[in-house]
Amino acid sequence: MKCAPEIVYHKLSAIYTIKEEDYIAYYVWLKTRNCFKVLVATILSQNSTDKSALKAYLELEKKVGVTPEKLSDADLSNIENALKISGLYKTKAKRLKIISKIILEKYNGLIDNLLNSSNPREELLKFEGIGEKTADVVLLTCRGYEVFPIDTHITRVSKRLGIVPMNAKYELISSTLKELFSAYDLLQLHHLLIAHGRQTCKARKPLCNSCIIKECCEYYSHRDGEARKSNTS
Repeated sequence: MKCAPEIVYHKLSAIYTIKEEDYIAYYVWLKTRNCFKVLVATILSQNSTDKSALKAYLELEKKVGVTPEKLSDADLSNIENALKISGLYKTKAKRLKIISKIILEKYNGLIDNLLNSSNPREELLKFEGIGEKTADVVLLTCRGYEVFPIDTHITRVSKRLGIVPMNAKYELISSTLKELFSAYDLLQLHHLLIAHGRQTCKARKPLCNSCIIKECCEYYSHRDGEARKSNTS
């Protein structure tokens, strides 16, 4: 990356307004302050847009109820019916029911008992259907733990900026961003990088010319250099 972290952070902060409804975990946390509901919302966002996941979450809340007790007791078909608007709804319904039962049995129905354990990330990763990103979203959003969730947008932006190598995997991207931006609000940065990936640094046809941090970007520098070379040949 060609710029200091503070330049990237402040420039992104200046251009993007974070709308809570565009980030389902953040939205649910602000509305409920309930870590279990945030976990459910984050699972629903897997392989789905935040918009459709939020609709599914609200349907689930209305038709079943988002508590370990209600999800554990509900017929699987009722959970599936509520989640049909989101992707992989059958798999997610089954996982939510199983996770709810485990939280009831192992943690007395209180996800806070899990989050207060000596290694809550490790405990979350024991659940089928909860991977690194889901665990990190819950831990960062609900408790402000020093973790950094990585999605496809953040992966793409980080690699194009030159923050990490093009072959970097989740753990390296997460730890590098966490270290580089340790002085800043990691949850805010998480949202800003996603917004940048969604709106400007798109997978196809990135809007490089209008990018607020293009001078920091190795991808843009290489692309611009190739264009200049082509124009002079």
